[in-house]
Amino acid sequence: MNLRLPARIGAFACIGVALAMGLLALREEPKPASPPQNFSTDLPTDPLQAKLRSCQLAGQAAGSDPGCLAAWAENRQRFLGQSRSPPVVPDADDAPGKSSEPAIFADDPITNTQQEQ
Repeated sequence: MNLRLPARIGAFACIGVALAMGLLALREEPKPASPPQNFSTDLPTDPLQAKLRSCQLAGQAAGSDPGCLAAWAENRQRFLGQSRSPPVVPDADDAPGKSSEPAIFADDPITNTQQEQ
């Protein structure tokens, strides 16, 4: 059997499908472009935000500026919700897993705490 004929038919079929898809793509109306994003040019009312913005615009020099370092530390504390007070460390008696009741072991006999009537 001659293999050239099926190969030619397959090639023409692929070309026909590609042309049909191209024509269908050209028939569709172009989708409208998304509207341009409006960037706010308003100055921030929060002084910390204003300082952070100026530090952002300063670039590499802001890494050694003490004012920027302080602003970043304050922003980090706001974000993480950390207070300026030292953390509370529980006493050893109040540690999790501690109990004032005696432990019950499997070998202990079971006692009836209710009085029989």
